[in-house]
Amino acid sequence: MFVFLLILLSIFIFVEGTLTSLPLVLVCLLCLMIMRRDESIFILAMIAGLLLDILSLRPLGSTCLFFIFFMFLLLLYQRKYEIDSYPFVGFSAFFGSLLFLAIFGEGNIFVESLISTCIGLVLFAGTRLTIRQRQEAKII
Repeated sequence: MFVFLLILLSIFIFVEGTLTSLPLVLVCLLCLMIMRRDESIFILAMIAGLLLDILSLRPLGSTCLFFIFFMFLLLLYQRKYEIDSYPFVGFSAFFGSLLFLAIFGEGNIFVESLISTCIGLVLFAGTRLTIRQRQEAKII
C-alpha cells in the first residue's frame, strides 16, 4: 500500500505542477503520514515540495517549507487526538488545503478546498479499506 501511495504521490506532483491548482500532493502526504506516522514523511514532503516548486515555477523551498510545517503540526496532534479517523482527515485536509491555497493559490479557494477534502477522504477510505482487507486475509 505504501508503494501505491508513493506512485500516486508522483502522479499528483506532476498533475498539480502542470495541470491543476488543487493541493493533491498535500492530501496524498496527509494519507501517507497517517499510514506511516514516522519521520520518513518529512523527507517525502521535502522532495515533493521541491519538485512541486520546480514544476509550478514558485520560489524554491516555499512549498517544501509549508508541507514540512503542516506534517509537523499533524504529528504533534497524534498524541492528543486519534488521527486515524474520517473527521480528522476531513478537517485537516480542508484546513490544510484552505491555508495552502490562501498562500499559493488563486481563485476560488473555498471550493477547491472542498474538492481536495473529498479527494482526501476517498483516498483515505481506499487505503483504510485495503489495509483492513489485507489484515483479514492474513487472519484467515
